Amino acid sequence: MLRSALLEAPHGFSMIADGDLRPGAAGAVSAGQRLVDGLGGAGPLCLVHQVHGPRVVHGDVAQTAALTGTVEAADALWSDRAGQVLSIRVADCVPILLEGDREGAGRVVAAVHAGWRGTALDIVRETVGVIRQVYPSGVRRAAVGPAICGRCYEVGAEVLTGVSRVAPGRAWRSGNQVDLALANTLILESLGIEVDWLRRCTRCDPGFWSYRRDGEAGGRQAALIRA
Repeated sequence: MLRSALLEAPHGFSMIADGDLRPGAAGAVSAGQRLVDGLGGAGPLCLVHQVHGPRVVHGDVAQTAALTGTVEAADALWSDRAGQVLSIRVADCVPILLEGDREGAGRVVAAVHAGWRGTALDIVRETVGVIRQVYPSGVRRAAVGPAICGRCYEVGAEVLTGVSRVAPGRAWRSGNQVDLALANTLILESLGIEVDWLRRCTRCDPGFWSYRRDGEAGGRQAALIRA
């Protein structure tokens, strides 16, 4: 797994070598458990059914749903429960991990799935806002993980228009190419958050799954963080 030198919480961005984390994939459950164990997690992996929307849920909500055999529809999780491990899955979309302090009483963390739709719907600001409603100074640092780079991501007018509504400036755009990782980095920085952008392209680098490169046959990697 890749790790950020900025984040203090146990965390990681998985690679192909860490297993296919795609829902229902052979070995996905055991691969997820190995990742949880590697982070010293205290319970089952907190997962959501990702729908490219702006909904944010607490890890407790995800775990309660799992106990009933269901999966919450959301694209970001946050937690202030010590030992809880949050995870989102990607294969070109931008994985973002957030962390901060609970006013001197422990740690608060989040995992965010930001595809172009989620980015355009302001999923990053929404997640930070949800946490700051509870802990006003609760998000201080972020790591932006491997995602498709701008050179590999040619898009149409709908994407350009949507991202333009939320991302500062135009550095994230070159003609009809969009760098979603840079767009989300700029959004985070505009919120006063220190960011470590890992700058790895999932389509260029064979060590990662890529939907644009592999299509439906490709798997999913995960971003994980422990509260």
